[in-house]
Amino acid sequence: MTTASETHSYTLCFFGLSDDSFLEDYCPTGTTLTVGENTFTLSNLSADQARLLGVIRSLLNLGCTLISLSLETGENK
Repeated sequence: MTTASETHSYTLCFFGLSDDSFLEDYCPTGTTLTVGENTFTLSNLSADQARLLGVIRSLLNLGCTLISLSLETGENK
């Protein structure tokens, strides 16, 4: 069983354009930003549920739309 305070690694995919400073300002060290055509992906986002929701809300406030969210499996918690 997991709890809200446990840290996991996530991959988030959004439709929209990411602000250049967003990764530096809102995401923990080690998060990777991959930019596509009208989309971008944040991977290796290590966060508990509160931080994850904060990142998502910040991007929604910038006009981005969440396409997918997945929990990365493996030993890299």
